[in-house]
Amino acid sequence: MFAVIKAIAATILIAEVAGAFALGFVTLVLYALHVHGLIFWGLEAITACLVIYGCALFFRSALAYERTASRPIED
Repeated sequence: MFAVIKAIAATILIAEVAGAFALGFVTLVLYALHVHGLIFWGLEAITACLVIYGCALFFRSALAYERTASRPIED
């Protein structure tokens, strides 16, 4: 259970950083290309979905790592 909590905490931190970077970068590029309206918000939504998907993959990896790290070392 503790491994799940640690993996969730790590995923939340990664989601904040990755989400802010990805949405900021996409917004900058779209504004530079003068993209507005429905296309702008559609691409922003797709970017948010990709960030969520990436964070889900990170959570799976972090959970597997935490479960492996929490096992006692056998000699």
